Amino acid sequence: MTNPQAASEKKPAVGHVFLEEKLRHIWGNYANAIYVLCGMVIAGMLAKGGLDYLKAQKEIEIQRDYTACTTTEGFKAFAAGHRNHPLGALVELKLADEAFIKGSFAEATTNYEKAVADLPAGPFQSRAKLGLAASQARAGKAADAEASLRRILNDADEFKAVRCEAGYDLAELALAAGRPADVQNLATQLMQIDPTSPFAERAFALRSELGAAATSAPAVAAPAGR
Repeated sequence: MTNPQAASEKKPAVGHVFLEEKLRHIWGNYANAIYVLCGMVIAGMLAKGGLDYLKAQKEIEIQRDYTACTTTEGFKAFAAGHRNHPLGALVELKLADEAFIKGSFAEATTNYEKAVADLPAGPFQSRAKLGLAASQARAGKAADAEASLRRILNDADEFKAVRCEAGYDLAELALAAGRPADVQNLATQLMQIDPTSPFAERAFALRSELGAAATSAPAVAAPAGR
């Protein structure tokens, strides 16, 4: 009579042998493909490590080139050669600021445009946008300056302080162009954006001055009929 317990003890051994034979069969038929796949994975890992190393070396070289810049021409060459790098964009902003201070507003406009395009969104890009509008205004391009300031003012993603500064600059341009209604509208808009902003308060001061000037203006007598 067959012992059930003995039979049950033999089953795992049969299963183990079957699994071992199956694995041998798989490795016999697909060993080359498996080795190729493993090789590809390892090569990918090595390639990523190599790319990371090359990127790190490239960054070191860029920083070394930046440190070596000592003249305006050197900075210009650096910025031209690294248009898509954060350091290159910051150099463009630096060159724009220097041109603005020297009164070279056309050159400042060009460099601010590059900085706006190359800098990521944030404080530096916002400053470049304001610098661009200021350069355009001083270069005699009032329409371009107003368009630039309008874009800043109406950008809900922009910093409130920057939007209010742009709005005040717009109000000054409107005042200079003899558009008092625009000054009043801008003052109201700035108070809606940030009533605590000093630029909103200054815009309202401009609005009040306009009102006082209109009130104190002498009446013009109608010409006598002939």
